[in-house]
Amino acid sequence: MAIYRLEAKIVSRGKGHSAVAAAAYRTGTKLRDERSDKIHDYSSRTKGVVESVILRPENAPAFSQETASLWNEVERSEKRKDAQLAREFILAVPKELNAKQQMECAVSWAQKELVGKGMVAEVSLHNPKGGKNPHVHILCTMRTVEGDKFSSKKPREWNEKPQLHDWRETWCKAENAALEKAGHPERVDHRSLKDRGIDRIPEPKIGKEAMGMKKRGVVEDPERCKLVRWIRSLNAVMPWARSIEKTGEVQQHGMGRTWWERSLVMVSEASETVRDTVRDTWEKFIDRQPGGHDMPPPDRDMDLER
Repeated sequence: MAIYRLEAKIVSRGKGHSAVAAAAYRTGTKLRDERSDKIHDYSSRTKGVVESVILRPENAPAFSQETASLWNEVERSEKRKDAQLAREFILAVPKELNAKQQMECAVSWAQKELVGKGMVAEVSLHNPKGGKNPHVHILCTMRTVEGDKFSSKKPREWNEKPQLHDWRETWCKAENAALEKAGHPERVDHRSLKDRGIDRIPEPKIGKEAMGMKKRGVVEDPERCKLVRWIRSLNAVMPWARSIEKTGEVQQHGMGRTWWERSLVMVSEASETVRDTVRDTWEKFIDRQPGGHDMPPPDRDMDLER
């Protein structure tokens, strides 16, 4: 199902970031940061990078044509040790669209909304292994181009909240237009749950750090994963809580009209779940024991209420 996401962040030297390193990762290439004399090699991850393209204003200087020269020039142009080097947009693109349609949608939006304001933007479509999370990274300059160099002043209006809200809305419209053009009924909405009248707590992102620790076995169950499960649990019981506030009981449809009737159904379902869980745990346990397969498994019809 199509989802909405537009995240904007700043690549900052003050946080130890490099525009060249950011570009190397997003394009899946090997680049040398001339300022620090460091090599950033992400060429081994090219399978996850579908396509990259640089979009430039008319009459942009020649250095903006190539990834290496563009972002090295950005590094040279910024003198402060805490300089803001680039702005990045991360956009979710609909899984319902093919790669060509996804890229066309992102490029068209970036050309109008970013390059049209004077930025140089590098658009990279990523589709990691499994194809479940296609998304686009757009790395943009913080300055416009003037002649053969970057402008002396940064347009501060690009950092204002109204501008971010406008970008969020226009990306939503671009995504829905692409879905409609491709004949898909799915649509996305950039508004918050509150603005849409949806009584649900927004789920936080697990994040690449937590997922990385889990995959590497550093932490079996990161705190971020626990938080997401907790929020999902709260959202699951919230309709019941609201119903109790209004009527004193949970009104149900289909599986019991009241809280009491519903609870009987839940107890029955829970018993089945517990029986299955116990059996699965037992099977995993005996698989690790010498001669374990000679041990009888628990009866799937055992009485767990004793």
